[in-house]
Amino acid sequence: MRLFFIIAFLFFFPVNQACALDADDNLFFKANRFYFNGEFEAAVTTYESILKNYKPELFFNSRSCGELFYNIGNCYFRLEKNGEAVLNYERALLFIPRDADLKYNRKYLQDIIADDIIQKENIISDIFGIKFFSKTELALLFCSINFLLFLFLSLRFFLKKEWTFYFVNIFLIFWIVSGIFFGVMLKETVFDNRAVILEKEVDILAGPDQRDTLLFKVHEGTMVRHERNESGFSLIRLPDGKRGWLISSAIKGII
Repeated sequence: MRLFFIIAFLFFFPVNQACALDADDNLFFKANRFYFNGEFEAAVTTYESILKNYKPELFFNSRSCGELFYNIGNCYFRLEKNGEAVLNYERALLFIPRDADLKYNRKYLQDIIADDIIQKENIISDIFGIKFFSKTELALLFCSINFLLFLFLSLRFFLKKEWTFYFVNIFLIFWIVSGIFFGVMLKETVFDNRAVILEKEVDILAGPDQRDTLLFKVHEGTMVRHERNESGFSLIRLPDGKRGWLISSAIKGII
């Protein structure tokens, strides 16, 4: 029963922090003016200054956070920094996964990246439709159903009516289903080790040393999996299964 009280409290409290980014409207509009005037360096600097004062929550974020990352991605695309563009588009997709313009821009970049490596889709995410919803939407759904289940359980405790029994069972089913969605999303978030290559061309080595054997090269904008760091180098894995070491500064994680 205590768990339901905690989750009911979470349902009301953290959402207000999601609007922290909205307080920087003046800077946001200033950056937009820079962008529309073709001053992309000034625009991206202003957009990123907003991020310095704002740390996104794990789950509860406003849509404006996704729009900010999307605009940063557009600036980097205009500046022909495709790695940074891909990075910020991927970050934006975490908050606004159904945005048509964002999905189109990300697909366009994917088609022009030098390394033609097919990204493997996550079967679990596809089955549960996780990519269709943002983390905020799934977290709010789960908290809402927890709150309603708690409400009808409390009502059932005081009112022994048949209809309260049915409502408890209905919301219990919803709670199980939403809990599965929430659990899958949590797993995908906690274990998301995706990263993006930021440099034009990077040597992939057999070991964490510049003198090690050169295995192959990767190029800006390629998505990889970051496995671990050692002595200023990072071990990465490509979607096609190839693995190797590169300089850690050449990649940046999406989360």
